Amino acid sequence: MTRRNTREIILKAAKEAFSKKGYDAVSIDEIAQIAGVRKSLIYYYFPSKEALFEEVWINSIEELENELFNSEKDEPTYITKIKSFLRKYIDFLTSKKEIADLLRKEKAKVLDKKDWENAKSKYENFLQRVEELIIEGKNKKVIKEEVDPKAVTEMIASVDSVPRKTLLKSVEEMLIKILLKDNT
Repeated sequence: MTRRNTREIILKAAKEAFSKKGYDAVSIDEIAQIAGVRKSLIYYYFPSKEALFEEVWINSIEELENELFNSEKDEPTYITKIKSFLRKYIDFLTSKKEIADLLRKEKAKVLDKKDWENAKSKYENFLQRVEELIIEGKNKKVIKEEVDPKAVTEMIASVDSVPRKTLLKSVEEMLIKILLKDNT
């Protein structure tokens, strides 16, 4: 096993553990058992449980951003861009269950904990990108004038709390009706 592989195995095991049980209920011993490594090896790569969690969180947000924002330039119109964004976001939350569970369970903790500034900053940057997407639609006069970009961003970010059976079409359709002037 190479150093990079070992580190990735530990991160994958930590993501699995944190998403299932939450940060507080997981021990480094459990992560070591899932990863099939010694506890000391985890501490070789990560100085603390907090550092390990923060990296798992940041990697999860980066994966979400890559999924949502990498192909947005390819969309011909703003309407297809926002619809594609919402569809990809909902698809991501339903297909990447571990990350969705991690975000849902630990978002408040990350935003409240002072030691996790990098994790908090990463999440806030994600929210900023979503808000900029909404502002773009307002500037193009596609999104209703009365729509508050920050409020819509928070609503989109909270979609991860909606039961999975409800998600898909109903949430996407509701957001489109709220946002777009002509609902096309």
